[in-house]
Amino acid sequence: MKNLNRNTIKTRVICPPPPSDSYLFTSIYSITLRADQDVEWQWLELPDGNRVVIDYKIIERQATEGN
Repeated sequence: MKNLNRNTIKTRVICPPPPSDSYLFTSIYSITLRADQDVEWQWLELPDGNRVVIDYKIIERQATEGN
């Protein structure tokens, strides 16, 4: 059996929010984040008022006092 590293980095897979209309699609299917990261989705607003995610920014969480 393999020895597992106890300091393994925990990750999670996040999917983008769906577009505002079913005829739209995003080229981003999912991203993988560490436990200490969040994502900020970047939207494109079309002339007809619909929106779709076109990019993202990974944000490092700030440590809170007392932790």
